[in-house]
Amino acid sequence: MEQEYPHIYTVSSLTREIRDRLETHFSLVWVSGEVSNLRQPVSGHFYFTLKDAGAQLRAVMFKGNHLHLRYKPQEGSLILCRGRVTVYEARGDYQLVVDYLEPLGLGALAQAFEALKERLAGEGLFAPERKKPLPFLPRRVALVTSPTGAAVRDFLRLQRTRFANLEVLIYPVKVQGPDAAPEIAAALDALAAYPGVDVIVLARGGGSLEDLWPFNEEMVARAIHRCPIPVVSAVGHEVDFTIADFVADVRAATPSAAAALVAPDKGELKRRLEGLAGSLRRGWLRRLDGARRHLNLTARRQPDLRRTVTNLRLKVDERSEDLVRRVRQGLTERRQEVRLQASRLCLLSPRRSLSLARQRLEQAEARLLARWRAGEEQRRRHLKYLESHLTQLNPLAILARGYAVASLLPEGIVIRDAALVPLGAQVRVRVARGRLDCEVREVSGEQ
Repeated sequence: MEQEYPHIYTVSSLTREIRDRLETHFSLVWVSGEVSNLRQPVSGHFYFTLKDAGAQLRAVMFKGNHLHLRYKPQEGSLILCRGRVTVYEARGDYQLVVDYLEPLGLGALAQAFEALKERLAGEGLFAPERKKPLPFLPRRVALVTSPTGAAVRDFLRLQRTRFANLEVLIYPVKVQGPDAAPEIAAALDALAAYPGVDVIVLARGGGSLEDLWPFNEEMVARAIHRCPIPVVSAVGHEVDFTIADFVADVRAATPSAAAALVAPDKGELKRRLEGLAGSLRRGWLRRLDGARRHLNLTARRQPDLRRTVTNLRLKVDERSEDLVRRVRQGLTERRQEVRLQASRLCLLSPRRSLSLARQRLEQAEARLLARWRAGEEQRRRHLKYLESHLTQLNPLAILARGYAVASLLPEGIVIRDAALVPLGAQVRVRVARGRLDCEVREVSGEQ
């Protein structure tokens, strides 16, 4: 029997298959451990080892992933990092490629925040082209916040200072606790159908990550994204960032800053309008004064209008007479041209052409008839000649001169030699008029 060998891997193919399986199974993992053997070469990447009491794991964090992080890994520190497991084929070592890390102890909320932020960014909810612009002068602003918090007082105080007659609709919701996120999402959906709302402001004062967590919920982010009305996120202090800040059309550092964004300063607008009105008035007066001076100058340069009118009347009379003369001359020339064209048309009249054609047709008909008659007479003479010639060649004419034609029956063979006819044969004799059926009794060979 033929021996069967198992599948044989090369080192490279086995390493690649191990890498593919590791990267597929551990495409995104969170790992905690102590940093050791930390080094950063001129490339800017971080190379280090994660270890605990029982094992160690090589790790690398490339420069592009750690530039935006405020926290950098340090030798001996405990960290929580996120990445994917892969294999460095040149050495056959498996390692963790880290794309995010933080000091151990930030908790599950920070991990959930980063995970949701990355997923929503991948779906395009933070894309700048999806941001809606704020209206320059809104008529009604909806404020979604707690009616008892400091955020509503700060917003209303600054709004009254900047534009007192701007209508503000307060939609009360919870801004903290497990029930806050559903209420905020429901408020956004309800205001989307509310008539006359130009801007929606989500407002809340500062707090811890747990206090601000309703604004990091996915349902709130989805509600902001599908809202057709521009949404301003004014949550926390200037250093606080939430998922709502990234999805919203505009982020305000504080509720007071949101009031400054949506409500223009009425006093400043009035000053600008007054300045524009003054500039317009001064410009109009300058143009009016300039036009008046130009009119006076033009009036002084103009000659006596009566003389001008008299000269114009004389010119009009001359032009009228010249026009009448030219019109009459033109009419005369047109009449002459019409007569000339009429005479030409008479020469080219279809009646004359038809008459000439008729004459030519009659002449041709007469010639054709004469030729046909001459040909007919010639054909008649030729026919008579042929008839007389055929008459002379007709065998019946020969028989009429006393000759006969004998033929052997029943074959009907013409007899040319009597010696060939046997005694007793039946013979048919054709004469000029009729035929004779005879029987041979004697055969003679003499002529």
